[in-house]
Amino acid sequence: MEEKRADNVWIFLAAIVVPNLGGWVGFSFWTENEQFENRIGHPSWRFPNWIFPIVWTVMYTLMGIASYYVWKEGQDRKKLWIPFAAYTCQLIVNWFWTPLFFIWVLVLAALINIVILWVIVFVTIVLFYRVTRKAALFMIPYLVWVTILIAQTSHYHYINPEL
Repeated sequence: MEEKRADNVWIFLAAIVVPNLGGWVGFSFWTENEQFENRIGHPSWRFPNWIFPIVWTVMYTLMGIASYYVWKEGQDRKKLWIPFAAYTCQLIVNWFWTPLFFIWVLVLAALINIVILWVIVFVTIVLFYRVTRKAALFMIPYLVWVTILIAQTSHYHYINPEL
């Protein structure tokens, strides 16, 4: 029994580190981009840049915890590939938003990306809910954050339609 508990701890830690790792890699390439800061219009209600790594770290941690609960509480391991496929897809789409928006300043592409991300996150929540309600609840703040980012990215596109 002791060995099983130790395995669960490592799986729990991996579930948290994996989503954060992609975010940290994307953030490591980001610096104060002169084009983003000085050459495009910003909404009056824009978030300060320093808030993004903090909020994303919290969101990645929550989604990692959610994925752990799906793995831990899923009764039929063979059927877990569907929720984990959706989870993996949303992670990959998620990791592209930061470079699209902040590094390459492709606002329309970032807007399309974040709308697709919202849909995949919603599907992931539904699939996680079918396994365990607890996992779905851990994903709700993430869906709210992505909804806010859709509004912000939409406003950036409205102000800067050429991007």
